[in-house]
Amino acid sequence: MSGQATVEFGLVIGVVLLLILGAVQVGLYAVERNNALSATEQGVLTAVSAQSSPAGRPAAAEAVFTAISIQLDAGLFGAHAVRSDAVGGVCPALSPTWPVGEVHVCSQYNAATGTVTVSVRGWVPALVPPHFGISGGRDWALGLDLHEVAHVATFSA
Repeated sequence: MSGQATVEFGLVIGVVLLLILGAVQVGLYAVERNNALSATEQGVLTAVSAQSSPAGRPAAAEAVFTAISIQLDAGLFGAHAVRSDAVGGVCPALSPTWPVGEVHVCSQYNAATGTVTVSVRGWVPALVPPHFGISGGRDWALGLDLHEVAHVATFSA
């Protein structure tokens, strides 16, 4: 009888641990995503803060990265912010070749439309492999792909 209980426990404990870790992962990802969204919004606010002249340009990409990286590094578990530059006027898309744990921050000013785009994209570590090798996703990683666009408005006295 005790042998049967041991076998049943051995079969069930894996499923129970998977469910517990899965629930923890959902909560952890929600916190990380909300933090990244808040950081992206902070980056847009920093980017659209123009200089004192009416024709002032938005804040430089380095200032945006500094404002975002402090918040991201504090709220991401097992990941850190990395500055990324726009290529051809466009922030790079989420790439499956990026290492897990790197979250790329990019800001781009479009003078023609008068808008600033701030992107936060990358892979954060996962406690449970989200795809289990099925569907071609990245195992042991969850993607963050956030971007905000804002119009630049300057006012003169």
